[in-house]
Amino acid sequence: MPSAYRWGYVIAVLFAGSTQALAQDALTPLPATSLRPSGGMRLTLQEAKQRALATNKELELGKLNISEKREVTLAARTDYLPKLLGNLTYLHFNSNLGSVNTIKTGRLGVLPPGSRTFAVNAINQDSEFAAITLAQPITKLIAVNAAVKIARADEEIAQAQLAKGTRELLSGVAQAFYGLYGTQRVENALRLQVSFAEELARTNPVPDIRIAAIEARQALNQVHGQSGDIAEQFNSLIGLPAGTVVELDEPMPLAPPVHSADEAASYALVCNPQVREAVAGSHKASAGLQVARSEYLPDVNVFGSYFNQTSIPIIQPNFGALGVSASYTFIDWGKRRHTKHQRQFQVALAHKNIQVIIDKAVLTARQTYLAYEQADEAFGLANSMVQARHDAEGTAKTPETVQAAKVATAKAQLEQLHAEANLRVAHAKLLEAIGAD
Repeated sequence: MPSAYRWGYVIAVLFAGSTQALAQDALTPLPATSLRPSGGMRLTLQEAKQRALATNKELELGKLNISEKREVTLAARTDYLPKLLGNLTYLHFNSNLGSVNTIKTGRLGVLPPGSRTFAVNAINQDSEFAAITLAQPITKLIAVNAAVKIARADEEIAQAQLAKGTRELLSGVAQAFYGLYGTQRVENALRLQVSFAEELARTNPVPDIRIAAIEARQALNQVHGQSGDIAEQFNSLIGLPAGTVVELDEPMPLAPPVHSADEAASYALVCNPQVREAVAGSHKASAGLQVARSEYLPDVNVFGSYFNQTSIPIIQPNFGALGVSASYTFIDWGKRRHTKHQRQFQVALAHKNIQVIIDKAVLTARQTYLAYEQADEAFGLANSMVQARHDAEGTAKTPETVQAAKVATAKAQLEQLHAEANLRVAHAKLLEAIGAD
């Protein structure tokens, strides 16, 4: 809020040559209630966060993405179980495919007296062949296990991305809330001061006072524009219609749960969603390497089948079988080798990415904590300055020194509002960095 900061100096210029009575009225310290906007929709920070969580469409997309990835995981797990397969084939040949001579046997396979041979089709012109097979893969279970790990890793990545989006949304709401809260208070303070300034310019319209009053109005206009921009961003974040006027009220946030930059870094590593996403990516890369290695094994399956056929009349129509099948590709011109090397590089990249993300998380946490410390110290100094300016007013004896003291107090009060807003925003950024609510 540069214009709010500059307004303190405008006040000094504006009231330097004013009468004592008007100067004292204009620069009387403003009560806290007068710095709050009125007539708008009342909201606390917690209410704003709840609205944002309930209305944000990107979070809804993230939740749908998790549900989709969960179904992929459940589908991959089914490949552990045997598959029941059915097959039906019907053929109509243009003619009978040969014939064979056979005889009819009696009971228990005994040939009855006078048995004669007769010709039957080797394969019927109209033939049906049906089979039901229960098949269980053996060596492919290694690849199935890897596929489940990949699907689970994708699900974890989606969850981490949702957590990251939620954290960024809540932090953005908090920063916009505190930014709007601060600019509204500064704007209202400036508005009151400008009204006094313009009244003073009307009673004493000398050029210096008129110029200073115009500059004061320009400063207020700039702060008003900043407040409007933040308000529109805030309304968009929490799902309010554009142009909605909100009245914000929130006490100073509690002290953060960390007391040093090192502690902030430790907190950040425990719950940072980007670190979780990088770890899940590493698990996915390792599972991909497992799939590549399984390609060197033969494809072995155990199966049991039941058959029904009408194509060969000389054998029974119904029969079953148990068996084992195996296949192996002996020459693939190096494809498996190159695929395995690719997966190994992906694993190395994933491990390196984890370290990069950790370093960024640690750096961000330390920087945000130091920024919070600096903002907290600046706010403390601003409070001390306001108190010192009030004390200085009590020591002023002449009308000129009283006037100058009140000018300095008004300037210090605006700087205090600026420092408070910076502290609130720094607090929100720190909570985002360490993953605290």
